[in-house]
Amino acid sequence: MERMAFQLPGGFVDDEGLVHDRVILAPLCGFAEKMVAGRNGKPAPVLVTALLSRSIEKIGGIEQVSEGLVRRLLAGDRLFLLLKLREMTFGRRIEAVIRCSFPDCGARADIDFATDNIPVSRSPQQARWHKLQLSPQAGGLLVTFRLPNGEDQEELSNLLDSDEELAADNLLARCLQSIGAVRGPSLAEVAGLPAAAKAEIENEMERLAPKIGASLAALCPECGRSFTAAFDVQEFVLTELHTRLDLLLKEVHYLAYHYHWSEKEILGMTRENRRRYIEVLSGEMERLHHAF
Repeated sequence: MERMAFQLPGGFVDDEGLVHDRVILAPLCGFAEKMVAGRNGKPAPVLVTALLSRSIEKIGGIEQVSEGLVRRLLAGDRLFLLLKLREMTFGRRIEAVIRCSFPDCGARADIDFATDNIPVSRSPQQARWHKLQLSPQAGGLLVTFRLPNGEDQEELSNLLDSDEELAADNLLARCLQSIGAVRGPSLAEVAGLPAAAKAEIENEMERLAPKIGASLAALCPECGRSFTAAFDVQEFVLTELHTRLDLLLKEVHYLAYHYHWSEKEILGMTRENRRRYIEVLSGEMERLHHAF
């Protein structure tokens, strides 16, 4: 598959305030598959950074796309690009197994849908920093903040699993530039904010951020009731991209043995091209076998 261009739902605002929102994306190759296969407990956001930094060739006018830049992309933009990488690798159809959400049922249900059915809420960015005047009930202060990005996800992924409230306070501390006259508020200062203030800031962040749908409407084949199923795009795509390392190495060995290509050459191919060669080679070997 050729490189493709996509419009980010949010956009990256650089240090000069310029907005970059058009991305050139290259298809995944075997090196990326090998990296995911050797996940070794790496948090999902770290893998997403590594995958995107291998695949993004250009963001707007930025042609040198580093892992550091990918970490600064908005969380919604990263998820959007991961979904597009999935489309380029496997196509638009998704087949998954979910469970009925009704406690008295819990039956397994197969779902089959197109990635086009996953809603994308676009929110073009005009600036990196946003301002919010808190209500009198929340303290009435003026706060300045940025939206959560990949670096925040990486730093807080482990904490999120153990203490959601502390993770939320840490996220606000990372994203807040000022609270009234306080510049660069500390974690303690953020933790001490009224619950109403935290809620207003979080709601405004949610409103301004680009988003990818995280739920799907489903019908249980067992109990016949309709329900809303959670769908974690990030985890689904990472799981789907996961190729067992032993299988990947067998494919590399198969092609290297017959074509005398190096591991570097084979892993440099996309999965689609690699498996096309395997299919052609298998067909040819089958033909030769029957010829004798």
